[in-house]
Amino acid sequence: MQAELILKQWQAQGWLRPLDHAFASFIARYAPAQPLVCLAAALCSYQLKQGHVCLDLATLLMEPLSTLGLSAELPEPEQQQTLQQQFSTFTLAQWQQALSQSAVVDQGPGNNPLVLIGHRLYLRRYWQYEQDIASQINQRLQQSTSLAAGLPAATLLPLLQQLFQSNDQQPDWQQLACALACRSAFNVITGGPGTGKTTTVVRLLALLQLLQLKRAEPLLAIRLAAPTGKAAARLKDSISGAIARLAELNIDGFTQIEQAIPKDVSTLHRLLGVRSGSKTLRYNQYQPLPLDILVLDEASMVDVEMMAALLLALPVSARIVLLGDKDQLSSVEAGALLAELCKKASKGDYLPATVSWLQQQTHQQIPDDLVSEKGALLSQHIVMLRHSHRFGQHSGIGQLAAMVNQGQFNQAIWQQQSAQLSLYKESSSNSAGFRQLILHGAGLANGFGYQHYLDLVAKPPAEIEQQDIWAANIITAYGHFQVLAATRKGEFGVEQLNQQIQHVLTQAGLIEPEHQWFAGRPVIVTRNDYQLGLMNGDIGICLPKRLLQANGELLNVFRVAFRTAEGIKWIVPARLNAVETVFAMTVHKSQGSEFNHTVLALASDASSMLNRELLYTAITRASARFTLVCADPQQLNKAVQRQTVRAGGLSLALAQ
Repeated sequence: MQAELILKQWQAQGWLRPLDHAFASFIARYAPAQPLVCLAAALCSYQLKQGHVCLDLATLLMEPLSTLGLSAELPEPEQQQTLQQQFSTFTLAQWQQALSQSAVVDQGPGNNPLVLIGHRLYLRRYWQYEQDIASQINQRLQQSTSLAAGLPAATLLPLLQQLFQSNDQQPDWQQLACALACRSAFNVITGGPGTGKTTTVVRLLALLQLLQLKRAEPLLAIRLAAPTGKAAARLKDSISGAIARLAELNIDGFTQIEQAIPKDVSTLHRLLGVRSGSKTLRYNQYQPLPLDILVLDEASMVDVEMMAALLLALPVSARIVLLGDKDQLSSVEAGALLAELCKKASKGDYLPATVSWLQQQTHQQIPDDLVSEKGALLSQHIVMLRHSHRFGQHSGIGQLAAMVNQGQFNQAIWQQQSAQLSLYKESSSNSAGFRQLILHGAGLANGFGYQHYLDLVAKPPAEIEQQDIWAANIITAYGHFQVLAATRKGEFGVEQLNQQIQHVLTQAGLIEPEHQWFAGRPVIVTRNDYQLGLMNGDIGICLPKRLLQANGELLNVFRVAFRTAEGIKWIVPARLNAVETVFAMTVHKSQGSEFNHTVLALASDASSMLNRELLYTAITRASARFTLVCADPQQLNKAVQRQTVRAGGLSLALAQ
């Protein structure tokens, strides 16, 4: 039968993981003589690797190549045609009938390993994650009526006028976001880099605490969280800056408010109390988190499993505010939660009643083209910040990011915006131009290069008490320049780039990599280590450190310095079992980070791996300069047309 043939072919090609194969074999034991069900089970498991929450049978039959993400594995038209023909022998009705009649498939609650909802096939636990997320969000969406009732007309206006004294934008989306969040138990604030997401949320928290003071009620217990240690540290810095700017406004009761806005940011794992060596959580639906409000930054990085656990751990009365850029890459694991929640964000989709309420409370007028008589309930809880304070209208980085986001690419922008953008038409990381870029940014304004931080590594302080400050300065300097790659393998892949960059720096006398650990080696943590307090994505730098012995002598050793919320943490290299050298990192790993100068290196055959979200994410990691290293920039024309679409049913579950 055709289904059996496809399954065997995929196993032979190595496209199926051992896990996918094992799951199909497990299903075969309980569904004998049902090859279509076994094939569906294997593909459902396979799709998780691609980031999909489920297998969408309808899109699979229409576009098997793109649905299964096989463009790179099947570059030849003949191969693609064969795949298309293989799946053309099935109909959607055949799939649905075989699955609905199978003893291993449920069509909702139950105990079977597979769940079929319409044309979407789920592994049981991923269906449950989606249901838990939808249930928790819907529950909070329903609370908006009672929360709004506690805000009589114009209650917020005088407070907003205190918090937004110098902003004359019309409409002021930051004010609107604050107002909407005051009547919402679930809220999303999305926007590109520099649109003021952190500034907005700090003023929102101040506004909510001002309302508590006005009502003579206890101040709210607030927690801040981010998916990774790197994102948490960056949010902490942003929060501190936003609070300092808030202090300049001379708000009544500011001292109390400042003390009630937390400065510390937890990773999600630390917040939920993930126990070392297991997946059990200290906080869950039976033992909820002790908080009134949770703010989660970089929400686009959170997968469905973690989001379900987080929402279940919230007290019923708690509010949650999600921050993030809806256009960034989605989580590495399954799901595209922020993108799915924000499908209508750019169109507003606000009900006339919402617009009227906002006008009463803020005196801000929402444009007519963002109003809809049929606006979804979810849309009334989402605000998209539309003005970038980092990238003005003449910013090259801002213009390039906007162009990519609109599915366009014009090579002329590299000449027009040379102050912020540079293009190197290189096909090899061994070229002289690439070497100069790596060393000192090729002398460009805001170019930096890795010599910038390695010069500091070579100048340790005379006093051992200054070593923490020295390490912090080195980590900051390292963050001025970063090479990004789309893939791990091949020319301009992360593995090859790290080897080549290390070779260039060695030839220049900047590093001496005679052993695994050497002064200046940057490393990225690839797996959470709860004992060390390090999370996947954290970056440290190996440095020479002097330790004062009991006998008064100094011992010279290597230690890896990490910046944490508490300061510099020094780790013995031998204790770091899951780290990689990170002169170059994947674009995925760069999420939650910002660098002065970002270099994106693309191989000439990388087009099948590129998409709009990856390019946008890479570009927006740069704050002052973005450089593209690419032999054929024309490949970006197709890449910007290719959007990542992950299969899932959250929006449908929320609409029920």
